Amino acid sequence: ATYAFEGSKSMLGYAGGFLAVVTTDTSAMHTVTVYDTKNRLIAFSGAFRGVQRVLCSVGSMLVVCGDGKMVQLIEKDTPSKLEMLFKRNLYVLAISLARSNELDESLVVDIQCKYGDHLYHKSDYDGAMAQYLSTIGKLEPSYVIRKFLHAQRIHNLTSYLQALHHRRLATAEHTTLLLNCYTRLRAVEELDDFIKWEDVDFDKEAAIVTLRSSGYSSHALFLARKHKLHSMVVQILHQDLKEAGQSVEYIAGLESSEACSLLRQYGQHLMQDTPATTTELLIRLCTERSPA
Repeated sequence: ATYAFEGSKSMLGYAGGFLAVVTTDTSAMHTVTVYDTKNRLIAFSGAFRGVQRVLCSVGSMLVVCGDGKMVQLIEKDTPSKLEMLFKRNLYVLAISLARSNELDESLVVDIQCKYGDHLYHKSDYDGAMAQYLSTIGKLEPSYVIRKFLHAQRIHNLTSYLQALHHRRLATAEHTTLLLNCYTRLRAVEELDDFIKWEDVDFDKEAAIVTLRSSGYSSHALFLARKHKLHSMVVQILHQDLKEAGQSVEYIAGLESSEACSLLRQYGQHLMQDTPATTTELLIRLCTERSPA
C-alpha cells in the first residue's frame, strides 16, 4: 500500500502495523503522528519539543526529546480501541478493527447492529438496512422487523424479508408479512416472481391463505397447483373464482382415492352449482371402485 502524508518529515518509525511519522512544525517543535496502517486511521497525534528519535517496538513506541525527556506511547487493548470508536460513532472503523484482529463473528455482528441502530436513529433507513442485512442468521429477525414496521418503511422491510427467505430462515409469519408487503405496495411483478421461486423454502399454505385474503386468487391458484395442494385448488376454483366446472374437472384428473376424498368434502356444494358434471364424476368413480 502507498500512503501520502502532509508536512515536512524528519523521521519515520514502524513496528507491529503502526507507522510513526515525525513532522517539523517550528525549529523546536515536532508533531508525532502514529498511523494504524491495518485500519487506516490515526492512532495518536501529539506535539513534542525537539524530537531526537522514535524507538518502535510491537505494542509501544518511545519518543526521545532533546531536553532529555522520554515519552512512552503504549497501544491500547482492542476493547478500549473499540469503545473509543463507538464514542465517536466510527462504526466502519470498528468493524474493520474487529475483523483485522480476527475477533469472534458474534462481536462483529454486534457492531454491525450498533451501526444499523445509529443510522436508523439518523433516519438513514437504507444505510441501516444494509447493516441489518449483514446480520441475518445471527441477529433475531424480530428486532429488525419491529423497527421497520414502526417506521412504516415497507420497501426496506420487504428487502429484509426477501433476504430471510433466500437464506431459508423465514417462518410462516415472515412469509405472510412479505406477501402483505407486496400487496400493500401493489408489487405484482414481485408477486409473480415469488410464486415461481424454486430454490427458496417458505410455508406454501400460509402464502396461499394470504394471497387469497388479499384478492390475489390467481397467484394463490398457481401456488396450489404447483405444490399439489389439491384441497386448496378446489377451494380457490370454486369459492374464489366461481369456477365450479373447473373444480370438478380438476378433481376428475386426480387419483380415485384423492378424488373421492375431495368429493366427500366439497361434493354437496359442487352438486348445487354444477350437478351434471358432478353426477357424471360420481358415477365414474363408483363404477371404477365397484368389484368386477
